[in-house]
Amino acid sequence: MEGRFRSGPRNLELALSTRLFALWSCFWAVVLGLVVGCTMVLPFAVLPRGRRERYTIRGAAVWAWLCIRGVLLCRPRITGTIDLPPGQGAILVCNHRSWLDPMLLIAYGLSNGLSKREILYIPVIGLFGHLSGAVFFDRRDRGHRAWARKEVLKLVKGGHRLQVFPEGTRSKDGNLRRKVFLTLPRDAWNDGIPVVPCAVSHTEDVLPVGRFAAYPGKEVGVVFGATLWPKDFASEEDFAVACWKAVKDLLKDAA
Repeated sequence: MEGRFRSGPRNLELALSTRLFALWSCFWAVVLGLVVGCTMVLPFAVLPRGRRERYTIRGAAVWAWLCIRGVLLCRPRITGTIDLPPGQGAILVCNHRSWLDPMLLIAYGLSNGLSKREILYIPVIGLFGHLSGAVFFDRRDRGHRAWARKEVLKLVKGGHRLQVFPEGTRSKDGNLRRKVFLTLPRDAWNDGIPVVPCAVSHTEDVLPVGRFAAYPGKEVGVVFGATLWPKDFASEEDFAVACWKAVKDLLKDAA
C-alpha cells in the first residue's frame, strides 16, 4: 500500500511532464514550420502542382529533420537507402505506428505523404505540407479517395516520391494490423511505378497512440528495402502482396 502511494505522485508527475513536452513540441513544430516554410517552401508556391515539389520537398525534409533531432531529440537508426536514380518517382510503402512515421520518411526518404484531410487544417504545417507534395483527402468520401489515388499517381509519374501506409491508421500496440489496403501498389503495377518498401520501429515510444504525450531522446528505426519493379511480377495482385510482404520482412531488421 505504501509503495503504491509513493508511486502515485511520480506517475502523475511523469504524465504531466510528457504532456507539457508534447505541447512544447507542437509549438516548436509550428514555429519551425513557419520559418522553414517561408524561406524554403513559400518562394516556390507560384510554380504549378507537380513542378514545385522538386524544390519544396527539400524544405519539408529540413523541417522534419529539425523536429526529429532538434525538438524531439530522437536518435534515428537508418538502415539501407532508396536505390533509385534522381528524378525517378516512386511510392514508399510502410507500416504505421506513430505520427512520427511520416516525418521520418520525409526527412530520410524525401517523400511527402497521402494523409487524412484534417491534417491540412493544422496551422502552418497543413499549408506547407500541401505545397511540398502532401495529398490530403477525406477518407469517408469514396469519390475523394479516388481523386487522391489519381493525384498520387500523377505526382509520382512527375518524378516525386509519395509515402503511403496500407494499414490506414496507426497500430495501437505496435503490431501490424490485419487489414491492409493495397490499392495504390496495385495501381503502381498497372502504371509501371516502382515501390520502395520501408519499415519503422519504436516510433510509438516517442509519440504514443491515443495519448497526448511525447517522450524525448528515444531511439527509433527506419529500414529502406530494395525497390520492387512492376515488370518483375506477373500481376497487380502478385505485386501488391510482394510489397506488403517486403515491409513485414523489413520489420525484422527494424526491431
